[in-house]
Amino acid sequence: MRMKTKILATLLVGLIVRIELASFAGHPGDLALFAYSARLYYESGRFDYLFPTLPLVYYVQLAFYSLYVLMRDLGFSDLVFMFHTNFMVEGLFFRIPLILSDLGIFALILRFTGKLRYAALYLLNPLIIYLTGAWGTYDSLMMLPLVYGFVLLAKNERRLASVPFIIAGLFKLFGFVPFGLLAIENLVHRKWKEFGLQLGTAVGLTSLSFAPYFSAGLQDFYVGFVLRFLGLSGASTRAYDVFAIFSGARFAGSSPLIWPGVAAIAILFVLHVRKSKSTIQPLVLWSLVGAVALNAFSQSEPQWLSWVIPLSILYAYMTKRTGLAYYSYFYGIVSAFLSITILQSAGYLVLGTPLVFLNAIEAFKGSVAVYAITISSMLLVLLGYVFVKPVRFKVEIVALVCLVYLQAYFWLSIMRILPV
Repeated sequence: MRMKTKILATLLVGLIVRIELASFAGHPGDLALFAYSARLYYESGRFDYLFPTLPLVYYVQLAFYSLYVLMRDLGFSDLVFMFHTNFMVEGLFFRIPLILSDLGIFALILRFTGKLRYAALYLLNPLIIYLTGAWGTYDSLMMLPLVYGFVLLAKNERRLASVPFIIAGLFKLFGFVPFGLLAIENLVHRKWKEFGLQLGTAVGLTSLSFAPYFSAGLQDFYVGFVLRFLGLSGASTRAYDVFAIFSGARFAGSSPLIWPGVAAIAILFVLHVRKSKSTIQPLVLWSLVGAVALNAFSQSEPQWLSWVIPLSILYAYMTKRTGLAYYSYFYGIVSAFLSITILQSAGYLVLGTPLVFLNAIEAFKGSVAVYAITISSMLLVLLGYVFVKPVRFKVEIVALVCLVYLQAYFWLSIMRILPV
């Protein structure tokens, strides 16, 4: 009974904080796009084939937005908070599937580990709360089936595990990382039937998710998503990783540096899985390393930083690395702080317009370089927790990360030793 009370209390805290934030805060740019696409469908019946994400995200948003449309049809009058681009309750409905996904991940981690502390380290992680409740980005939609895939794999449900991995990839392409590694493992062990079923399932589910686009929308999807992702449009994208910041490189689409990293991860996974008695541990490990590599060598969008958190918690439990699990919480605190202060400004998500409250930590010279260095140092520490022998989380790590941030601030912002 006492354990159930703790679980319920943790759930309520995580849920209430998210709902409170979602009722007034939000990313004006992203939510404006989401609101436009949903309104277009329910007001004119037109499908937005230029929706800037994979189709599955759009379908989920339309399903939950239908409840909001019903409320408006019944006479509900919504309000706009400050300078936001969407209505308050409207923004909340965009967050409901994300909040439910977070609760689902909490339940899966609790079921996988049997320990509330591991599940709470995810649900109450500041970065996860910030992205789901305040920002409104949809990464938790991808992470829910991703985590479920690992839970199924732990039960030796290999065929079923491929399905949630595919679904995760149809929300965000990172979900195809564990799916691809699992396919490679099938090839290495010459499980041709398993590989064929896996590939056939992927083709079938992908075709099903794109079915509404086949009649008239594939060209728009190609322009709105594929060209942008692959960089074939010729437009250069900003990048927050340390290599792009200091080299001054701007890549059209994904950085070319990521492809050697992907190849290295695939090779190391094969070497690892050949020596391992099970598949799940190598799969979680190299999926985690893949998430780190994408943050280190690609555009490194701030929401991508959240991908390592549930993977770190799962791997920490499997390998008895409690220090890694607790570090993922500290990592979330610092990542949320840096994203809010440096990449957006403290007032942006709350007020709907960029507003700097503290110039010293929000609008200083070389701020993005300071962000990149600090994030890179935290990712390196995380890899240390992953590959070095298990150690406890120590307060010295907090001091180390703070020192990196302050040193980067001093040399790049105050002394300005580099032109960044």
